[in-house]
Amino acid sequence: MPEGLIRIFDRDLVFAGVARVETRDGKEVVVKTDDRGRTIDIHALRHTFGTHLSKAGVPLRTAQAAMRHSDPSLTANVYTDPKLLDVAGAVASLPDLPLGVVSRSTSAAH
Repeated sequence: MPEGLIRIFDRDLVFAGVARVETRDGKEVVVKTDDRGRTIDIHALRHTFGTHLSKAGVPLRTAQAAMRHSDPSLTANVYTDPKLLDVAGAVASLPDLPLGVVSRSTSAAH
């Protein structure tokens, strides 16, 4: 990552209140770790992007192209956080199965 881009990114994080500047050994350092130990960097943004694409129902091949990955497993398994996916909502969206209801045409065939 180019040093100039990292400087701009760090400045923007501080401005947004996501990071803070501390002085260590007489030098200003941008701290990008929160109180839970999570660190924000370019890869964290890519993880967020991949997870949001998946949550939005974007097909894997389309998300792969958007993230410029050569391998869909990288998109699905590395850059998508399964803890943030709505698995329960996906299962709840499935249609109900008519269990216990037997139609005459089905029962006559048996």
